[in-house]
Amino acid sequence: MHICKKFSNFALEMKRIILFALVFAFSGSVLAQVQLPQVRLLENQGWSIQHSVMSWDSLSVYFSAKEPQAPSYDLYVVRANGWRWGEPEKLRSISTDEDELWPSISSDESMLFYVHRTPATREKHSFEKTQIWRAWYRDNTWTEAAPIIISGDEDSQPQLLEDNCTLLFIRREESKKHDGAWQNWTSTMLDDHNWTIPGLYNIVPQPQPLMAANGTLVMVKGGRPIAQGYVLVYDATNEKLLQKAAVHTQTGRWKVALQQNRRYRLALTASGYSHHYIDIDTHTLNRREERSFGSIALDDQLALTLQTYDSETQTILRSKKEILPLGKLHTLRLQHEGYEDTTLTVNTQRPTIFTETELDIAMRPKKSLHHFRVINPFTGDRIEEAQLRMNGQPTPADTALRLNMERTLQVSAKGYMFYDTLFHTGNDTRERTVVVALLPIQKDMVLQLRNIQFEHDSYELTESSNDELESLAQLLITNPTLRIELSSHTDDQGSDKYNDRLSTLRGQAVEKWLVQRGIPADRMVIVGYGKRKPLVPNDSDEQRAINRRVEIKVLDF
Repeated sequence: MHICKKFSNFALEMKRIILFALVFAFSGSVLAQVQLPQVRLLENQGWSIQHSVMSWDSLSVYFSAKEPQAPSYDLYVVRANGWRWGEPEKLRSISTDEDELWPSISSDESMLFYVHRTPATREKHSFEKTQIWRAWYRDNTWTEAAPIIISGDEDSQPQLLEDNCTLLFIRREESKKHDGAWQNWTSTMLDDHNWTIPGLYNIVPQPQPLMAANGTLVMVKGGRPIAQGYVLVYDATNEKLLQKAAVHTQTGRWKVALQQNRRYRLALTASGYSHHYIDIDTHTLNRREERSFGSIALDDQLALTLQTYDSETQTILRSKKEILPLGKLHTLRLQHEGYEDTTLTVNTQRPTIFTETELDIAMRPKKSLHHFRVINPFTGDRIEEAQLRMNGQPTPADTALRLNMERTLQVSAKGYMFYDTLFHTGNDTRERTVVVALLPIQKDMVLQLRNIQFEHDSYELTESSNDELESLAQLLITNPTLRIELSSHTDDQGSDKYNDRLSTLRGQAVEKWLVQRGIPADRMVIVGYGKRKPLVPNDSDEQRAINRRVEIKVLDF
């Protein structure tokens, strides 16, 4: 903190000012005044130490000093490292061969004001020149050092108030250049380049309203302070980074100054920890305000729930939780039987707000390539115009099918009886060639329709019959001269009269379905054989199931 002083005579400047640091609690009360041992060591080595100022958050001290044999004074900074102070660092980027004195740091440490002193030359009427310069902290270095537009040739001891716009300084009395008294002056910064006209003051001006936002960064587990944390202060309107403020490495405490009539977003974090965001609007601020946000807990890990699902059916496969340390790049391998392995990269080096989240991961089923070849079994010739359908959907002859699956397969071609079966895919990804033989349509040929089924003791068709009914309809549509006998059979349960009637009604149900599909009724002859034509003896439930069937017989073609 820079202590405001009145100076009656610039000549009273002390020849040697020992650098000290004022250590403040975050409430603002002075705890102690201590001399930095690092600077005492420099003095013992022949350094000349001059003016000093502490940063607004009490974590840095800026001072001017001259090394032994050096031609001029330069600016240095010492930063707090826990309860200790680090080594002095020279601000080399703004160092010149002339003197840099009287540093004054803005509360957000983005601007550094100081005196640039140019000695008099041997020319007549040449006098020492002292100007107020300003440097900007950009991209982790001090840059753009230049005199401010309102500075004269005899200005000194700048002090920027905590509002970052009110500047106090001293200027030699106009009527007594080079030997007159020094007077107190002030000016207000309007923007990065413009200032109000400087004026004299007798009472130190009050800074503009300011919010001193503060708090503590702690760990979620254990609540201990987080070392090496920092606070990023953004302009919420344009997302411009205004300040990066460090937290105290022992206590986790942080403090930033926020100006009036602005919208801010504060990002609090540390390497390997989550982010916490605070939005603050200071448009209604009309006085200096201390606002504490208390203890803000940051986590060092991400609880990630991975929910895998089938990329084709959208069926949920599995849910698994992974605990991932933040600040790293993680590669996860997801495995599930019957599916391709999936590699997932999770970058927790990016800002992480939510430390518990879910990800839905699509898993691609493993498949094997099947080559269906449809032939005439009597000639061995390939039937090029054959059409394939699986589960009722058109399917190319060369197709990739999921492993360990059961599908209905329908194969048809003009002039051939269709083929309808349940097809089982393999359990590995090897390519397969499947040969399907279609029999040429001939008179008196009989085909069993095993997949046409009825409700128990009823002639109502089940929904599972639709695929084979569609195959039968396509057979009749593709071959318009084909006439068939549509026969239905039962097992031996029940009387002859009952089974004859039931089988006839079932045949008529199939006929009705086909007529609704556009097949003329005169192309079908319905016969109910009841239980009179069993294929196998009715001596078990399995055998009876075989006898319950629908068949077609070619009458004309």
